[in-house]
Amino acid sequence: MRQDTPSTTRDLLKAALGRWRESLLVLACLGGGALPQASQAAEPEGSEAAVQAAYLFNFARFTEWPASSFANKTSPLNYCLLGRREALANAMVSLNDRPVQGHPLRFMQPERAEDAKVCHLVFLAEPDARRRTQALQALASQATLTVSDTEGFAQDGGMIRLLRIGKRLRFEINRTQTQKANLRLSADLLNLATALVETDSGAGR
Repeated sequence: MRQDTPSTTRDLLKAALGRWRESLLVLACLGGGALPQASQAAEPEGSEAAVQAAYLFNFARFTEWPASSFANKTSPLNYCLLGRREALANAMVSLNDRPVQGHPLRFMQPERAEDAKVCHLVFLAEPDARRRTQALQALASQATLTVSDTEGFAQDGGMIRLLRIGKRLRFEINRTQTQKANLRLSADLLNLATALVETDSGAGR
C-alpha cells in the first residue's frame, strides 16, 4: 500500500477543506443542501481519507461543547481515531494544532474505548459491531461527538455517520444522541445533513 508523504496529505486536505467552504457558500446563497464533492471511489485511499478528515475538522468547527469539557478557553480539542486506519490517521494528524473555536486540535489514537473518554470527537474505525457498541456505551455519559462510516451507525446510537451517495460523501446526524450529550450542532451543519435521525421515535428527515 502506498503511503502518502506529509506534503501530499496536506495538499489533499487543503483541497478537501476548500470543497467544504464552497458548499457552505452555496448553502448560504441558495438555501439548499449542497454538499462538498467527495473523491470518487476509484481515487486513492489517501484522497478519500483526506476528505473524511476535512469533514471531521468541520464537524468540530460547527459543534459547541459544554464549557466544562475544557480546562480553560485555550485547552486542546482532542480528536481521536479509535481503531486502525492508517491513511485516515495520517490525514488527521496533519491537522494537528489547527485552531477550532480557540482550541488547538490534538490528534490521539487511544487503544481502548475507556481511554477515549478524554476525546471531544472520536471517529470509530472499529470493524467489529460488538466492539463499536461497547465503545458507544463507554462514551454514552461523555460530551463526545462520535462519528463513523459504518452502516446503521446513527440508528445504532452513534451521532454522525459518513456515507457515500453516488459520487458524493454525505452524512446523517442522530440529533437525539447529540442532545443527550449536551452537544449543540450549528444550524448550518444540521441543514447540510442528508438525514436527521431521531432514535427515540425511529424517524428520520
